[in-house]
Amino acid sequence: MKVRVKASARLHLGLVDLRGDLGRLFGGMGVAINCPNVIVEAEKSESLSVVGEKSELIKPWVEFFLKKYDLKPEVTINLKQTIPQHVGLGSGTPFALTTATALAKLFDVKASTLELSKEMGRGGVSGVGTALFDKGGFVVEGGVKSRKNKPLSSLNNFPHVIFQSSFPDNWFFTVAIPKAKSGLSGEAEAHAFDCLPPMGLEQAGRISRLILMSLLPALKEKDIKTFGGALTQIQYIVGDFFALAQGGRFSSSPSSECIEYMLNLGAVGAGQSSWGPTVFGLVQGKRQAEKLSLEMLGFLQEKSGGQVFWTGPNNRGAYVETTS
Repeated sequence: MKVRVKASARLHLGLVDLRGDLGRLFGGMGVAINCPNVIVEAEKSESLSVVGEKSELIKPWVEFFLKKYDLKPEVTINLKQTIPQHVGLGSGTPFALTTATALAKLFDVKASTLELSKEMGRGGVSGVGTALFDKGGFVVEGGVKSRKNKPLSSLNNFPHVIFQSSFPDNWFFTVAIPKAKSGLSGEAEAHAFDCLPPMGLEQAGRISRLILMSLLPALKEKDIKTFGGALTQIQYIVGDFFALAQGGRFSSSPSSECIEYMLNLGAVGAGQSSWGPTVFGLVQGKRQAEKLSLEMLGFLQEKSGGQVFWTGPNNRGAYVETTS
């Protein structure tokens, strides 16, 4: 039997509460997008073999899973496609969960996506990636229980999904990845969270109101202008909070310039995914997405350089296929 698992990238659209005085911290929003993807294939063999371009990205996950579930290392894993790392597209969770899901299916390990994610050590800060791997669409999760004066590393409870819905199929994203410094990750990310002061009460309250009274109703009503406007405001508030850690409202001058340019060209909403440098512009319809992408490609070629693509939402989550 061969198992094939395909999981898509995500755009992390912002954090909910960076204050923590109500007993919970972080929370987040995100949307699964159709590309790029991680694709992993697994089949049993006489010995352990991890192959494919950049196979070193999943080999630690393979070894960890086999040890965790006390399985014989008799499997071949082939990494067929990858998501760029440390640019804000959420590669870590898809790498871990495509590997774990493929091996669980192959070795008949009975575990849900949430259980696998916990076992693989995901969800320390955000549960967005796990929820989107599982079902796709748009998600808001409720953060982790906060502990006063405790470092990020101590917040080890898994965030729970409080809202998940399909994303309108005719809403598209133009995604730009300018040539700029990589976003924070790992220890650098944890250090940034630990060093920043709590968010102001007014800013934290404003984000929550924008989500509950503007962004989510607009999503249900398929009102892209209201949704995009609320999303942009949230991005500005969160970006200003992280300015001390990333050097400005957004992670780099190229990222900031791209966001401003997309809004000027008619994107109804725009912002930075996670720590960047990936940025996005939200538009309605494929034609608008194609047009904005062409404009952005020309803009980047004149500036820092980089990549541009357009994509729609992934409303199904990861795809698992087995063949004899």
